[in-house]
Amino acid sequence: MPITNQELPGLGANSEHYVTSSYYFDNYVVQNNLIKHPKNLVIDSLRNRFAQDSKYTYRQDEYGFPLTPDNTGQSYDTDFSTKILISEAYRYEVKFFPAIVIKANGGSYKPLSFNQNGTIKYRTDLIEDAFGGKKQKSIPTHKVYAGMWDLNLEVTILARSHTEVSELTDAVALMLQYSDWQELRANGLLIKSMSVSGENAEQYINDFIYSHSITLGCLSEWRVEIPLQNLVEKVLLNIESTKTPSYPVKTKADQVNLNFDDIIDLTKI
Repeated sequence: MPITNQELPGLGANSEHYVTSSYYFDNYVVQNNLIKHPKNLVIDSLRNRFAQDSKYTYRQDEYGFPLTPDNTGQSYDTDFSTKILISEAYRYEVKFFPAIVIKANGGSYKPLSFNQNGTIKYRTDLIEDAFGGKKQKSIPTHKVYAGMWDLNLEVTILARSHTEVSELTDAVALMLQYSDWQELRANGLLIKSMSVSGENAEQYINDFIYSHSITLGCLSEWRVEIPLQNLVEKVLLNIESTKTPSYPVKTKADQVNLNFDDIIDLTKI
C-alpha cells in the first residue's frame, strides 16, 4: 500500500500529517520511516494518550489542530481549550505551557545487503484441477528492496514548575516505553533505547520555564515493492493413461490404450 494511503490503527492522525509528494506512489515506496513519519507516530501516540487524561487533557479541533487559546480573551480553563500542547511546531515553544515538542536529531543509514540486492515477494494461490485435486502454488508478485534507518528523536517537555515538568516527564517516558511501544513497533518504529536529560531552567518574561528532554534511539526502515510484469499466469498439462489387461497376454488386440488429450488450463484465482 502506498505510504500516502497508510492508516495507522489507534494513532489519531490529523491533517498536519498528510504526505503530499507523489514520489512514493510513483516509485512504489510502501514505507519510509526516516524523519517525518517517525515524528508523526510519536506525536499521535502522545496525543491519543493525553486525550484520555483527566488533568492534562489534549483537545483538538475538527481539522486535527490543537485548541490553543487565542487573543479573544477566552479563559484558559475552559472545555474549549487544550490543557497541554503536543506538536513539532517551533512557534509554540514559548507561547503555551505545558508543552511537549518532538524533534528529529538526525540518524544514519544501515545497509542490509540481502535486501539491497533485492528479494522476491510471493503470493500463494490454491489451484484445483478438473478431478478435484488441490495444490498450492507460489507466484512471484514483487521485487523488494529495503534498508534500515538508525535515527534519534528528542521529546522535550516544558512547564512552568518543577513538579509539573517532572510529573509529565515520568508519564511520557512510561507511555513510550510501555503503553505505546508495541503499537509503535507494529507501525514501523522500534524504540531501542531511551535516555532522560537533567532538568533545565530558562528565563521567560518575568518567570522561568523548566524542561526535561527524552532522547529516543530508534530503528526504522524504508521498503520498495516493484510489481513484476509479464508473469506466467497459465500452466498447460498433458496427461496420458494406459490400461492393460490381466496376464497372460494373448494378443496385441487385447491391450486397450486410452489417451486423455484433455488440456487442463490452470489460471490464477
